[in-house]
Amino acid sequence: MSGAAPAGLFVSWAPFSRRTETLARLFDLDLRFVSTPWPKRPLTIPIKYPWQTAATARLLRGAGHRELWVMDPPSPLVAMVGATAHRRGLPLVVDMHTVTFYAREWLLLRRLELPALRRAAAVLVTNEPLAQRVRAWGARAFVLPDPLPQPPAGLGEPGAGGEVTVVATYSKDEPLDLLPEVARRLPDVHFAVTGAPHGDLSVWPRNLRPTGFLSDEAYWRQLHGSVAVVVLTTRPDTLLSGGYEALALGRPLVTSDHDVLRDYFGDAAVYASATTASLRDAVVQAMGSAATLGARIAALRPAREMEWERAATEVRAAVGRR
Repeated sequence: MSGAAPAGLFVSWAPFSRRTETLARLFDLDLRFVSTPWPKRPLTIPIKYPWQTAATARLLRGAGHRELWVMDPPSPLVAMVGATAHRRGLPLVVDMHTVTFYAREWLLLRRLELPALRRAAAVLVTNEPLAQRVRAWGARAFVLPDPLPQPPAGLGEPGAGGEVTVVATYSKDEPLDLLPEVARRLPDVHFAVTGAPHGDLSVWPRNLRPTGFLSDEAYWRQLHGSVAVVVLTTRPDTLLSGGYEALALGRPLVTSDHDVLRDYFGDAAVYASATTASLRDAVVQAMGSAATLGARIAALRPAREMEWERAATEVRAAVGRR
């Protein structure tokens, strides 16, 4: 943050989002994660949403906001912040995460947020196919991939941990069911899976372990010490935070074989389909080509950083910044 007052307020109902956190820092925004102590379950929504709505209303009453930014989902939050921006004549920026385009609940609630999207100064998405869908609704879409994060200093020797780390949130789009068999087919490779584990771990072989929830520093250390990083999704238009993190660290990356991922990472990653054989072969290739992938990643990073700055300049102009 600069020494002056923040340029605007960025509201999210998620407990945390690295993309949101980094955007807030780079656009000089006052970021507020309005989260609750209740777990993310459908049954808790009647409790959580009224609580978050009241807390957000208090935030929006604050003085001095020149811009309002909001993370999408959820749609009710977008509608609420959008109405406030319209009433006060403030520019609105909606950061639409990819899940908004696929999850059934947000598809059903699209009409609730459409007025805010159409009035917004900018609707941010991570790739051009999603931008085309937003423009078809009559909204102003800007392609702004995740800014590359800044890892902390003092992480030690790259690859020193010797594990292949699978970045996971246990979301429905992650084909994590492939991992036990992949690990069994690679008995000499040790795998670590981030995030709080779900399901029956008794089927996991001994060379596949959950890390549990990690602090931010421990998470970065885990990725930095990995011989390769695996980040997977079955959603075709999804760019993955773990992929950006691997790029920022210069670690060999295995990711899903989708066009938007190939367009972004090019030959600096290895791609796998959602099958055991394909993922096993991709892990072996990444481990065997670490030096080559490292050189490609080193060349890709500055190019992606320059592209991001150009896109961010367009967003700043859209909200009236000089």
